[in-house]
Amino acid sequence: MLENKRYINLHKELHKSSLHFTGKSLTVWIKEIDQLMVTHDCKNILDFGCGKALFWPEHWKNKIQGYDPAVAKFNEEPRSADMVICTDVMEHIPESSVDDVLEHIGSLADKWSFFVIDTKKAKKKFLTGENCHVTIRPGDWWQNKLDKFCPRHTVHFQI
Repeated sequence: MLENKRYINLHKELHKSSLHFTGKSLTVWIKEIDQLMVTHDCKNILDFGCGKALFWPEHWKNKIQGYDPAVAKFNEEPRSADMVICTDVMEHIPESSVDDVLEHIGSLADKWSFFVIDTKKAKKKFLTGENCHVTIRPGDWWQNKLDKFCPRHTVHFQI
């Protein structure tokens, strides 16, 4: 857990800049998430690892909560939701904490979860010079983890 706290602190440093972790990567997935919400009868969303959450669509306004331990506005323990979305987050979690984080997400997702996971290094670096993607694993490695901890899910891998 010390390693996890270290990376949360590194993310907090990057969050001080308005240019980092705004949540923009979510925008390309909104239509698919909307369709999954209909398909799985989901009424509310938890955006797990939401960053600054600057790009939530207006029609989600009263049905979404954010959680991000590196953002003061969103760092309180989240409530469960019908759907948990986790886009471009898991690769930022140290491998020693991946199982715990996925188990936590699985416990929060009442009906469905949606993941986008990057399988390559990031362009961004922490102020220490380390790459922001700290767990670089192939899709099948992630799929096995998701099947174990979040069996009701949709996932996209950025390769």
